Order: sequence, then structure tokens, then C-alpha cells
Amino acid sequence: MYLDLFDELRLNKKLVKIAGFEVAAYWAELQSILKQVVKKNTADEFGFFNLDREYLERETTLTITKQLKCEEKLIELGAVLKDPTNPNRIAIGVNNMVEIITDEDTKKLKKTSTAVKKDEKAAKIAGIKINMKKAILESDPEVRAAYERWIDGMVDAQNCRFTKAVVQLFEKTVTEHTSDKNLRLKIIEIATVNSYKDATWAINRVTGFRASTPPKVSEQRVCTGISSDVTF
Repeated sequence: MYLDLFDELRLNKKLVKIAGFEVAAYWAELQSILKQVVKKNTADEFGFFNLDREYLERETTLTITKQLKCEEKLIELGAVLKDPTNPNRIAIGVNNMVEIITDEDTKKLKKTSTAVKKDEKAAKIAGIKINMKKAILESDPEVRAAYERWIDGMVDAQNCRFTKAVVQLFEKTVTEHTSDKNLRLKIIEIATVNSYKDATWAINRVTGFRASTPPKVSEQRVCTGISSDVTF
């Protein structure tokens, strides 16, 4: 079995590079525990067995919080399964870990891990946008949709440094400036395109456009004669 590989796999350098020292140390301790579980045949038919969190903390100096974080990484790598009904009951996929840490092309694994992190970040940003949009008071569907597009753009531009108060102030500024729907849409559009967090900037742009007038052309007079005062 894979148990014969335990000594060879303990604190594997590749695992340290992939997941960090704490995860590698935690995995090494789990291997020792699994070895005893196999000898005593204390795992259930699905391979799950109980963890003694206090024992693990004594042996690894990792707190329960850190243990759970290590397990999250090991679950991501496919090396650990957790009983959904009991967070202290796990199963270990030694064969999966063997494949991971004996694979010469660890770049593939790193790329997968990066993709997972990107998905998690995208989900977090999507949640922030949804939360921000709840602050909109506008009832008109078209104007509300414009505010939502502004929020999407601002959250992306500001790297999530955004609050509901900003949304409410922006909407209040636009609402108090004008009741004209088309003008509101224009203001929001300009703010969206230019990533304006303050509606006043967009309002000033619109006001400037409206206030501008065609250049005044001086009156053209028809020449009726030549002045005697003019010399050439």
C-alpha cells in the first residue's frame, strides 16, 4: 500500500512549495495518524475516522483554526475529504497526494490553484455588487439599471473599496439635481464611463455641455466703398 511511502512523503519539499510549510507539516502528522488508524482498523467503511484536535495541536502547535485552514487546502488538492455532518471526521486520499507531490509538472497544479482563487475572488466581487445594488432606492427600471451599471463599473475600478453610503449619496445627488429622467440617465452614464464616485463631477460635465453655446461670429458687413483714410 501507500503506507510504505510515508517516510518518503513526510514534509515533501514540493508540497511545501505548493501549499506552504504549515500544510506540509499538518499533512505529515495526518499520515502518522492514518497509519495508526489502518493498523487498528478504526476507520468506517468509507475511510472516515475521527480527529483529536487537542492532540493535533500538541503535536503540530497548530491551533484548531489553523488546522481547519490546512484541511481546506488539502481538500482543494483532493487529498482530504471531510464528513459534512462532523468537521472532526475526515478521510485521507493518500494516492491523490502521491500523484501531486511526485508529479514533475507542478505548474499545472499551481495554475489550477490560481484559477480557484480567481473564481473565489469573482464570487466575492459579485456578492459585493449585489449588496451595493440593494442600497438603490430608484423605482424606474431604466434608471435603476443605469445605477446598477454604475455600481458594476465602480466596484471593479475601486477594487471593492466601496460602501452603501457612497451609493446612497450618489443617487441623492442626482435626484436632487433634476427630476428629468433623460438628464438623470445622462449624468449616470457619464459617471459610469469616467468612474466618477461623486455625482457632482458628472453633473458638472453635463451642465458644462448644456451651457456651452456655438462660437459667436462677428457681423459681416457688405463693403460699400473704399475709405479715403485707408492707404495701401
